[in-house]
Amino acid sequence: MKPATATFLGILAEKNFARLWYGQIISSLGDRFYQFAILYVILGIKQGIDAGKDSAQVTFCAMLPGLLLAPLYGWIVDRFSRRWVMFWSDVARAVMTLSLLYWWFVAHNVFAVFTVIFFMGAFNGLFIPARQAALPQIVTGRQLVAANALISLIGVIANFIGIPIASLVVSIFGAHSSFYFNALGFLISAWCVYRIKADLSPVRGGSAAGGEISTWRGLLGGWNVLREQRELGALFLVNSAFSFISAMVLITILQQIVVTVDLSSVRALAGFLARVFSLFAPKPPVFEIKTLAFGLLMAGIGLGLGLGVGLCGTSKRWSRSKALPYLALVLLGLALVGFSRLTEYLPAVAGAAFLGVLSAFILIPIEARLQNDVDDARRGRLFALRNLCTTTSFLIGLAVNLNGGLLKKIGPAALIQDIGFTAIVLAIGLALLNASTLRSFWSTRR
Repeated sequence: MKPATATFLGILAEKNFARLWYGQIISSLGDRFYQFAILYVILGIKQGIDAGKDSAQVTFCAMLPGLLLAPLYGWIVDRFSRRWVMFWSDVARAVMTLSLLYWWFVAHNVFAVFTVIFFMGAFNGLFIPARQAALPQIVTGRQLVAANALISLIGVIANFIGIPIASLVVSIFGAHSSFYFNALGFLISAWCVYRIKADLSPVRGGSAAGGEISTWRGLLGGWNVLREQRELGALFLVNSAFSFISAMVLITILQQIVVTVDLSSVRALAGFLARVFSLFAPKPPVFEIKTLAFGLLMAGIGLGLGLGVGLCGTSKRWSRSKALPYLALVLLGLALVGFSRLTEYLPAVAGAAFLGVLSAFILIPIEARLQNDVDDARRGRLFALRNLCTTTSFLIGLAVNLNGGLLKKIGPAALIQDIGFTAIVLAIGLALLNASTLRSFWSTRR
């Protein structure tokens, strides 16, 4: 086996990783069409509290399977080839995406639509731990940070390319086309996964922890890892805290845009784009201002995330600092406090970009370290457990304001500020509990 380099280009030269990565980019681009179709057709973006409430309800439905089925995910990922788990998850999501064309546009069955969203979330929840567990089978230990940075970059690319294109396609051609693009993305991703030549079967036997496991005891291997390596348990808590904060911010930023931020610059942009595209589009596009504003804000977060990904992926040392996730969570809290005081849209986009940078500093080092420090036989169960914790935290963050009451009572700006202070307190508390380890760096294992 030829020596592997830890640069972005060196990792992309690995054909198996490149197939997974390019397939995921195309799939994620399709997801942006799906998200805009759901916003336009099923939910819309409404004035007042309903915008955050409806968005939270759909997100809750999509993420609920990750809470209910996590033990099954761990069992599947540590028992069957991760290549085939990813392949069939993509195929199933393509079929379900196309089914929405019937359930909404023909049958107008809202219950069936939410049922499909639930099962889409179920297969998404299965695909992610399979991909996370398979990554150390595709790249070497010293490539893990850069490989995870590239995986995180998928969302950045999808936001920058997919969101503007999806917004235009939906506004010009309607929502039908978005579902076709989304299904096509899943099928291309499945084809790319199918062409991966590496053996992605999980290691079996060799230890009690890695032997045959029953379905509903699938999480025990993950818990055993946390008992053996307590530092990883602290990282689980940082990851879960970040998920809770993300869920709360998802609601409050959406509401901040709708209610408190001056959107005159977005209206000017929408008018300019409408004039430009009316020159050659079949019909003039009709932009929903709040949807466009939220999409551009997410693009700002993506820009920051891309910068953070680049910094983590190119760093040879400090991205492996054990203190980095705790420090980034403190800075994220301070950034949220500052963000809550913004009333103009363009500064809010810049603030969102900074939030994206800090998000990368939290997520990528944690992801790489979990993959590096955990044996293959239990890696799927560990990530199933991790995803259970983060999903639970995210759903709690959504459930806190599922009916819109808390946001209405406190107000978006004050709630964002309170979330920021909470992040600071949690980060400092967890750092103090692990103070003896924070000056050291974790090293890659063979």
